Amino acid sequence: MFIRQTARRTRPVGVDAPRDGFTLIELLVVIAIIAVLVALLLPAVQQAREAARRTSCKNNLKQMALAAHNYHDVNRQLPPAVLPQVSNSSGWARSASWMARILPYIEETTTYDALAFEDSTFDNHPASWAGPNRSWEAHNETRIALFWCPSSTLTQTFTYETNAATQAIGAPETIEVQISDYAANAGCRFTGGTTTDHPSRIFGWGNSIADNGPMSVFLRQITGAPFEGVSMPFARITDGTSNTILFGEQSAPFNDEGWDYRASFARGGMWSCGTGDHSSMLTNYVVTEFEINYAGPAWQAASGLDNATLAKNGGERSYNSTAFRSNHPGGAQFALADGSVRFMSENINFETYTALMDRSDGTVVGEF
Repeated sequence: MFIRQTARRTRPVGVDAPRDGFTLIELLVVIAIIAVLVALLLPAVQQAREAARRTSCKNNLKQMALAAHNYHDVNRQLPPAVLPQVSNSSGWARSASWMARILPYIEETTTYDALAFEDSTFDNHPASWAGPNRSWEAHNETRIALFWCPSSTLTQTFTYETNAATQAIGAPETIEVQISDYAANAGCRFTGGTTTDHPSRIFGWGNSIADNGPMSVFLRQITGAPFEGVSMPFARITDGTSNTILFGEQSAPFNDEGWDYRASFARGGMWSCGTGDHSSMLTNYVVTEFEINYAGPAWQAASGLDNATLAKNGGERSYNSTAFRSNHPGGAQFALADGSVRFMSENINFETYTALMDRSDGTVVGEF
């Protein structure tokens, strides 16, 4: 009988036994390598995302500028930034903003058709003399992404109480309206960046306002004279449409404390253009006094905001001047009156920047 023996392999002297897995040191080395790779990759990913958001924001401004041009083709003037409040058969009413007026030209005709422009107010003022907001459902339900900057960290809506007249036609006690991260340029306090006040500037409640920008402005004189209105065709932009800012960003807080002073963060949100007089909140009206993205006590003191009735996030605002600012690193994006969109550095020459706000000051604008 033969017994089959299994050959037994012998291990050469000095050779370790095979082992399963990694040692602790090897594992730590691998983790460290991965951490370094992630650290190198993360900024690139963030930059790519910001680049995409910046491109989207640029497209938003481009679409708004083209819409303003189409509005001009139909109405022979740019959409009004400010209109006076009027007395309708149902009470006093405040008019629609330029954002509401360009809706048909940004493929929002259905929303535009749902708005009541006659015998209706656009901001639901609580006073007994105010008329109803017959467009409250559209204001409460509509959200238009075009009016939001994707880099903005600010709240997107504002909730406020409706007035008795609006509740009488079926509205709830409160509605929620959209706030925009963009605003129109109605002018600059200074002429050509100098410290000399623009001759059309007047002092309003809490600040100064001017009407030297490219958007139509209706102002009531301090003396109490009737409203004066002027149309704003491109022909009145004598400095040239390529040298005049039309729209800009408001996608960052006013200061390090996070105060939100966007032009449309007010009763009525982006839908209302305010009262149109020197004491109004002047929704979507901008008077630029200082550099892009600059914020601090000096700004507040110089602009008079410290003397106005201002509330922090969530409250109502009574002011006339809001500044362009953005969450994009290094500057903000602007649509010029010729329809182009430019990214302007926060280090832009101040005289150049303010000259770009004035439609007809005759200042020769350099590189920007």
